Amino acid sequence: MKRFLLTTSLLLAAFSAPAMADVSPILSASQLNELRDAPSVRVIDIRPEPDYAKNHIPGAVSAPYAAWRGPANNPGKLPEVTTLAKLVQQLGLDRDTHAVVVSTGDTTTDFGAAARVYWTLKYLGLERLSVLNGGMQTWSAAELPLTQDRPQVAASTYEPALNLDILATQSDVLAQFDNPKARLVDARPTAFFEGKTKAPTASTPGTIRNAVNIAHSVWFKPDSTEIVSAEEARRIAAERFPELVDDTIAFCNTGHWAATDWFALSELAGLPNVRMYPESLADWTNTAQALPMDNTPGRGAQLLDKLKNVFN
Repeated sequence: MKRFLLTTSLLLAAFSAPAMADVSPILSASQLNELRDAPSVRVIDIRPEPDYAKNHIPGAVSAPYAAWRGPANNPGKLPEVTTLAKLVQQLGLDRDTHAVVVSTGDTTTDFGAAARVYWTLKYLGLERLSVLNGGMQTWSAAELPLTQDRPQVAASTYEPALNLDILATQSDVLAQFDNPKARLVDARPTAFFEGKTKAPTASTPGTIRNAVNIAHSVWFKPDSTEIVSAEEARRIAAERFPELVDDTIAFCNTGHWAATDWFALSELAGLPNVRMYPESLADWTNTAQALPMDNTPGRGAQLLDKLKNVFN
């Protein structure tokens, strides 16, 4: 037991703090309320436009989640860099801006939208980033100010400097799935990981070969849509990963739930060398030649599942 506790303590110490020490990756509603009037702060509301129009945090700009995603058959695919750059410029973001991403906060799944936008902004080279923990749900519950006024924001001239260290492609996963010094983390609920169900974007149930399952839901406070503290995330990470590896890649169906695992492991727990495979199984299972999978049901079970879908 003493040896285990010592190992855990060493691992917790090994998990570095977020790179931007002056900016926390998560903010409470009260913390954001204190910061929101600062000229360097830009609140980015990623809810659908009608929700933003109804009411939003004063000073917040609208950038619905769909604008950060790919096509319907592969939502996890990153839009073209030029498209993302234009969006960032329209929001007035640059290297000195502290961007705070705000989602609805209605469910734990919703947090993945905020984490995905946060990840995308970091991929584009921005570093002063936060997420409003609990989204608009916590803001409204705290009875903090709301408005329908739309702020006038001057466009920036920011040019992305891509942070490829947090991006994993299909080729990267192929190179790492059988590497003992790498770890593939499936962020989906257990039923997906075990091949008992699948997303419409995936052609085959199951998971990527040699992946481990850490469902995105483990990172939230009990009976809450708020993600855990950095301290708690470090504890969970050390418990789930008793040994460090050289490369950790999070994935899911379309790079949404995976964004939560990436955020918790990288930004909160401070685990080194964490990447996300944004296209995830929508990409992995739809190649001309089948790629390595685990927990894939037999052909008979798959045909039966298709028949159920036809008649339901």
